This record gives sequence, C-alpha cells and structure tokens, in this order.
Amino acid sequence: MFFITSCSRNKSKQSIESKAETNAILTGSPLVIGLLNVDSPQQTFLQLYPLKTFLEKKIKRPVFIDISADFDEIAKKIKEEKLHLLIIDPAFYCELKALYPEKIFPLVKPKGGQGEASSVFVTKENSGIERIFDAVNKKLALGDKRSSFSYLIPLSMLKDLDLSLNDFSKVDFLIKDKRIALSVLLGDYEVGALSEIVAQTYLNSGLKIIKASEKVPVYLIASTNSLKEKESFKEIFSSLPEEVLSSLKVEKFVPAEDRDFDYIRVLIKLFKGKDLIEYKPDTIKVAILPLYSPLTIYKRFDPLMRYLSEKTGREFKIVIPKDFEEFINIVKKGKVHFSYQNPYVYAILSKGGYAKAIALTVGEDCTDNPSEICGGDKFRGVIIVRKDSPIKNIEDLKNKKILIVSPYSAGGFLSQKIYLEKRGYKLKKDFHLIDAKRQEKVIIGVYKKMADAGFIRESALGVFSEEVDISQIKILTPTEFLPNWPWAVIKADKDLERMVKETIINLPDPILKNLKVKGFRPVDEREFELLKKYVNF
Repeated sequence: MFFITSCSRNKSKQSIESKAETNAILTGSPLVIGLLNVDSPQQTFLQLYPLKTFLEKKIKRPVFIDISADFDEIAKKIKEEKLHLLIIDPAFYCELKALYPEKIFPLVKPKGGQGEASSVFVTKENSGIERIFDAVNKKLALGDKRSSFSYLIPLSMLKDLDLSLNDFSKVDFLIKDKRIALSVLLGDYEVGALSEIVAQTYLNSGLKIIKASEKVPVYLIASTNSLKEKESFKEIFSSLPEEVLSSLKVEKFVPAEDRDFDYIRVLIKLFKGKDLIEYKPDTIKVAILPLYSPLTIYKRFDPLMRYLSEKTGREFKIVIPKDFEEFINIVKKGKVHFSYQNPYVYAILSKGGYAKAIALTVGEDCTDNPSEICGGDKFRGVIIVRKDSPIKNIEDLKNKKILIVSPYSAGGFLSQKIYLEKRGYKLKKDFHLIDAKRQEKVIIGVYKKMADAGFIRESALGVFSEEVDISQIKILTPTEFLPNWPWAVIKADKDLERMVKETIINLPDPILKNLKVKGFRPVDEREFELLKKYVNF
C-alpha cells in the first residue's frame, strides 16, 4: 500500500500542502482516490496535486491518493470500502466491475490531450523492422495481462492481421510500460507493445513506433459505493478549471457510461475467455460481421447504436462474434435482432429463411486512398498476381495454387467464383484453393510466392498498403460486381423493423462519416437472387 497524503517525506511538497491547508479548513473523513500500479508514485502525485487541492477546496475534506501495487490489492480495498474514487485503466475497470457490479460506477472519461491515446508497437531505430510482419519470429515484450494498452489492444491489433503470440519466438510480460520501452532499447526484445504516451517519451532515445491503434481513453474516473455524492462529483469533474485540466494533460472530462467500455469486454472474451458482456433482457442486439477488429467496429458502429436508441426509445447494443462461423450461428439461432453482413453471408442466411434485408450500403473504402469513401451500392473482387508472374490471363490460372480470403468472403471468393464459373471454370476442379483467412494474408502470400494468385476485395490493396508492400502486386482482372453490405432484420416486431429501416436510410452525415459510407438505400430481395444460386445452403 502506498498513501500520498499531506504528510509527504518530500519537504517541498510538505510546505506546499501546508500552505494549501492554511487556505482551507478541511473537516470530516478523507476522500480517497485509488490508483493502480503506476510507474512513478512521485510523478503521479505531482500530476494529481492540482486536482487534489482543487477537490479539497471544493468539498472541504482532505483528499488522499492511494496507490495499490497490483490488482488484488485494489480489489480488496474496494471490497472493504476503503476507496471513494478510482482513476483506472478501462480493462482493469471492466474486471473490477465484473467482480463488484454494485460497488463500482463510471463517472467521467478524458477527452483530448493525453487523456486519449493509442496502443503502439515499438522497435529500436535501425532494427530493420518497419511493419508488424517484419517482427514475426522475433522477441516480443508485453505488459500486464489485465492492461488495455500493453496487452488486450495489442492482441487485437495482431488478430486484425491474423497474427497471434505464437508467431513470435518469445513473449514476456514485463508488467509496466516503462520496462517494455527500456527492454526494447536495450535490445532484450526486438519489439514491444505499450501506451503511446509512454512510448513518446523514448522516441528521442532511439525508440520507433511501427503501428498504432485507434485512440481510446487512457483511463476513466469511477466511483465506488462508498461515495454518496456521485452525480455531484460527475459535475465537478465535468467542469474542472483550466489549470487542473492542464496538469492532467487533458482537454476536458465527459460523462462516461458502462457501455463505453464494452469493446474492452469483447477483447477480454476473445483473448482471456472471460465473458463479461451483459445485455439487459430488453436490449436490442445487433450482430456485426467481424471484418475489422473489435476496437474498429466499436468506433464505427457504437455511435449508430446510440442514435438508434435515441430514435426508437429502445437500447441498441453491438454483438461482435469472434469469426464468420460464430456470426452465422448466432443469427441462425435467433440470438440477435438485427445484423449487418456481407452479401454472401446474407445470401446464406436469407436462403435459409433466417434474415430479411431492410437496407443496402452505398460506398466503400477507396482503393487508392482508404481514408476516403468511394463507390456505390455495388463492389467487386479482383484476382491478383505478382508483377513478375508468368500468369498473364485467366487461362494461365488453371491448376495453379490460389489463396482465397474465406469461403464466406464476398469480395475475396464469391465475386471471383461467379466470374470464373460464368466462363466455364469449376473452382474445385480447375484450381488449388487455399483458405488464407484474411485479405492481407492473401496479398502477403502472393508477394512471398506462397501461391500463384489470390482472390481479394478490390479496395483491400489500398486498405492494407501500410502493412504490405504492394509495389510488386498487380491486378490480373477485376471480377463480378456484387450488391453491397445489407442490413437485415432477424427478429423484431413490425413497428421496430420500420423505425430501424427508416432511421438507417435517413442517417445524418456525422453518423455516416463515422461508418465510412455514403449512405444506405432501400433494398429489394431480388437483388440477391444471383448470389443465392451460388450458395450451397
């Protein structure tokens, strides 16, 4: 246990605190703010000191900062009701909330500044490692297995590239981000994963960032049931003065909800096998086909879920299956109310009577600039080969080894299947197909000559250009156009179905921009008839 109080051993701090105490009469029991496993207690105290003094003046009570050494220690203090507030990593919050659902409540989360950050993979300058794929079979340093930034999010980033910890020669858990950075700089590990904020302090010392996740809150401020004035403190944190915000290096605090951290719970389920996600009995569940990482899906779709909740008066929440197979399974079993999927998966579900399309996507990532939105209500796949390949046309593909994204992929299998079968080819008979699982795996496999050709979605070359050297890849031919991704109703009454359909078709620009689409339009089931002919239900 480590308490930081007005009785600090540091004389300068003590004199400052004594001065503060002369300006305010503090009475009653202290308000205790709990933190966990910080790298430098002294630095943490200096950063929190303006907040501490501001709160003391505001509530006229002493404020103590209590730093626990590990998860078990802070969990025990919460159980024994020794803490009132927590400043804590989102992943630690989710696990503590699961342990004590009636003892912990989110108050606020930081916005802007260093209150939001990415999880990053780092290496040493001149290591020869430029991309994550260059680090395969190298030594990897991670942090605490309960950490968002040095464990869960990095694993999600690896999964997004179809990599896992098994792809590294050695993986160690160094608990603290500072140790990870230093171990990479010393050469003990070729690559490490940690918080962007810590990594930036070592960039001038030779550390290099090779990949970053999307930005998420670094921490949240939660209350325990020992704090009776929860709403009052939410207002206090939402209106902190500039000098306090500056010391905390954030722009502001905004109200937090428990659902804000469901993306972390998805990662915990995926990588630790703990299902901490809870849905109320009347929650409307929306399954999203997992084309992207859980973090990316939440960033794109959670604002839509909140908008649907606002428009319908019902709570909407995302369900993210671990893979295509689980997605199909939960839809078939009626475990969700609505779904969003590629047209091939929809054709499978619709042909079996499990889903009905209510709207069709317009727009997709641009091939040349994935940050922009291109296209319309159709998309297509392509067949790729190496630039130096002897394969010059589709006739040369016969009896060749071809990588596909998945048998359930629309742009990475079905588009090519329809295109080739229209020209008299039988996929299983005329080609050696290999399931690569991911778009970028197909591109890498073709580049490394692991296969003669590959099937991918047309926009994939742009999306994965940062991860894969595509300068040696060429498009042999574009393939069949397919309807874009449909929204479908699985089980819902007519009124709810109508409200959802109308809302999706008339979404405001900020929601569409976040989804990275141009919009959604009404859809006719007949648009999927061609696809259903190629589905072996």
